Amino acid sequence: MAGISKRDSMDAGISDSTKKPESPQITSKGTPSKCPLSLTTIPPSLRKRIYNHILDTELVNVGNPNVSYTHTLKNNALQFEASRTPFPICTSLFYANKQISEESRLFFYSKNLWVRFEIYTTDARHAKTMLEESGVLFAATKDDSISRSQQHALDMTLVEKNSSQKRATVMFPAQYLPRLINFMEQAGRTSKAWGKGHALFLTLKGVHGMEIASVQGDLLEGFRALTGLSKVVVDGKEILPGYAESLAESMMTDTFDVEAWFNSLKETLTRAREDQSGKNYQESVQQCRSAIIALTYGYLTRAELLHSQPEAFHKRIQRLRFDLESNLSASLLAASPVFMDSKPLEWLSLPSMPLATRHHTAAALLSAETASSHALSLATDSPSPSSNPWYRSLPPELIPPNKEAWFTDTDRAHAWLGLGKAHYAVGECLFAAGDLERAERILAEKAEPESNQHDETINTARSEVKVWFERARDGINWNVRPGSSLRKVAMLARNGYAD
Repeated sequence: MAGISKRDSMDAGISDSTKKPESPQITSKGTPSKCPLSLTTIPPSLRKRIYNHILDTELVNVGNPNVSYTHTLKNNALQFEASRTPFPICTSLFYANKQISEESRLFFYSKNLWVRFEIYTTDARHAKTMLEESGVLFAATKDDSISRSQQHALDMTLVEKNSSQKRATVMFPAQYLPRLINFMEQAGRTSKAWGKGHALFLTLKGVHGMEIASVQGDLLEGFRALTGLSKVVVDGKEILPGYAESLAESMMTDTFDVEAWFNSLKETLTRAREDQSGKNYQESVQQCRSAIIALTYGYLTRAELLHSQPEAFHKRIQRLRFDLESNLSASLLAASPVFMDSKPLEWLSLPSMPLATRHHTAAALLSAETASSHALSLATDSPSPSSNPWYRSLPPELIPPNKEAWFTDTDRAHAWLGLGKAHYAVGECLFAAGDLERAERILAEKAEPESNQHDETINTARSEVKVWFERARDGINWNVRPGSSLRKVAMLARNGYAD
């Protein structure tokens, strides 16, 4: 099963340990002492692979026969019985020692974000049809354990014609949400009255240690494919400001409005910039990532409609993506200011910084370097899949068109500046100097600043480039091979240690 990959967009699990596995103890005779082999003594990366094969609700079903359901009607509610256990996970790990219990539970609930789905309808057959024909693989119990659950990530309630009769309550992993949403979308296309006869209530209950933008996107963004519902309520403490209102409004319109969708993304960028100005850098990062996820879902679910828009629309989309990537990089760097007041990578050896903090700092700086590369790729219309941000999440035929002429020289100068700062942050001063030299060359070709806001912006950029160029040149270590610092930071971000 080593080559099997998940079909959904979520890829979360427990973090690897922030220290390297300890070396075996040496006896007085110079031979390694024998330690009993157990889950707690093997490297964290191996434990994660084990958890993956026995706690991932998709992988545990590989090779097993399909699940079929039979049902009975008790007290006007459907009770289902599966032909086999739908998700044969190894829950005994949850009752092992404290370390294994905590790790396995965290892995399980972050790897498999669960959705509790309740259906209210006047006719139990409608609930039965939806659950059977949508292809959702779900867990159902005869007791009230699902109703008492507090660990699932999303509450989803569908109400038909204001019915007060609950017909079914089931639980399923979020990887099956697209199937259910697709069934609802097809029902709405078949009959316009279907949407007007249904109300949908969504409550995001928890993110299980994952990023808000990621969980919000995986669990909620797909619902934007639905339109024409009579009522939609989106709630939850974890939801980013402005998102719930935008999603609910979109789902209650008669048809998908391209301009309204684009404007909601622009508003998200505005909130991100406001958060950045207010030094709420983490909130700014989440807003940017939320908009980027929404863009991706838009082109996955509405590709034909979006690609049929005029060229001016594609230009606005690419410039929006450029601004989001640029703002994301700037906020990530500002949220990790440790590199600003020290020599390159000096923060790695700061005794006051815990290993876990170094791990998260490295991940943030690496993400900033990636976002800067994305912005530069858009501004120069680079066809390279390794730097073009759309290639990471869309098949080539769905990627929106782009042209270098849609960006100005000032845009490219700011992109080179952002990349230079990011390269400096990860200790690649030689790369940073090259980036900043390009930014300086572009800005030098501009006319001398005059008394207008545009020229003042250029003048400010020149000053900033000059300061960072000097820092980058002073930080170059000619004894260090170019790229080695970036690899070190990448290893720290991935494994928790840099050597």
